[in-house]
Amino acid sequence: MKFKVFISYSTHDLKQIELLREQIARTPIEVFIARDSIPPSQELTSRIKSEIQECDLFIVLWSRNAKDSEWISQEIGQASAYDKTILPLVLDEELEPPGFISGLKCLPIFEDLETALTKAEEIVMMEYDKKLTREKKALMAKEKDRKFLMGMGLGALFLWAINQK
Repeated sequence: MKFKVFISYSTHDLKQIELLREQIARTPIEVFIARDSIPPSQELTSRIKSEIQECDLFIVLWSRNAKDSEWISQEIGQASAYDKTILPLVLDEELEPPGFISGLKCLPIFEDLETALTKAEEIVMMEYDKKLTREKKALMAKEKDRKFLMGMGLGALFLWAINQK
């Protein structure tokens, strides 16, 4: 099972993004960071939109730098439109998250970066476990349906055989 995380950030905050990536790298999670995930010459807008649409969790590193970025606001809007689970990490103290994420509980990373990154990893793994549980339940339901249909088919075959006598 793939679990994809999209990280929205300002390029001025790359130090914190690298620390977050290192923290998540210890997990079975696929992380999308535009700077590293999109090769030169590839069209950015459609790729970013596609990655947001396909992600299981959208993380935004909200900072003063992010506040000034048009890209980040658009990415947050896309994630919200696709009804993605959004995890806002707040880098700068006394900075309120914008519009679509203003009502979400944020994870402040300005207080204690190491503890916050560990907490972010725990949240990512919790979301991963939720998806894993949903997929297991879906597989079990499919298997149950398959067994039911097989039983119905065998029952119909049995009734047909009895009526042939």
